[in-house]
Amino acid sequence: MILFDILTEMNSRYSLHDGFRASALGSLSFERFCRAFFKWYCPLTVEERHHLPDAPFLLCSNHTSHADSAVLMTASGRSFRSFALIGASDYFFRSRGLRWAVSPLMNVIPIDREPGAKSLSACLATCRQFMQQTGGSLILYPEGTRSPDGKVRAFKSGAALFALELDVPVVPAYIEGTHHILPKGHYLPRAGPVTVRFGEPVELARPQSGELRRERRHRAVEQLTESIRMLSSRRKEQELAADLQEKGTTSQFHW
Repeated sequence: MILFDILTEMNSRYSLHDGFRASALGSLSFERFCRAFFKWYCPLTVEERHHLPDAPFLLCSNHTSHADSAVLMTASGRSFRSFALIGASDYFFRSRGLRWAVSPLMNVIPIDREPGAKSLSACLATCRQFMQQTGGSLILYPEGTRSPDGKVRAFKSGAALFALELDVPVVPAYIEGTHHILPKGHYLPRAGPVTVRFGEPVELARPQSGELRRERRHRAVEQLTESIRMLSSRRKEQELAADLQEKGTTSQFHW
């Protein structure tokens, strides 16, 4: 009966133009499941959560797994209904089975992989509407698709365009562990630790005199790329510091 209610409400909340609006019951059920999952099965460590603004923001991270959106929302400590994923329309919206599986649980706004001016304008309008109506934030993956090997791929200009057009803070994040628990091509998660590291909001470069829009987007992409790569390198720095500390402690007993 509960499942029927969720699906009925979902059916009234779906359109190809506006995307998915998760039902209150479905979103809450998914949120509770994820919090338990990332506590007991795949223990989640969250670093620097205080960087998340109170006002709506654009959350950009590396992307290696279908678990990424769930882990980002869990790591935020906020209601899942306060987030919308900007997702590929040919993936989330063309398959009826996937549509019915995902739409009761998550807010998803469609974007074409190679958007024209009209479809891009429609997506931006839906994003603005979501943020204005809910006070919520957006999740966007600058790589455009999941990395097959876990390494950060080249960022596309779309993330910078959204950041500049929506005029909201851009928060970089780096996810570790989801490529192990649920890599691309796999559908059953494995146990393992996961870490989400949030960075300080990125202040995108202001336009320079005579600068073309595409040139400004290129500079913004470079800023975002550098901020996420810096977050990815922090683990190596921490491991190196811990290793040096351990060696230093050990040497105290061998002199």
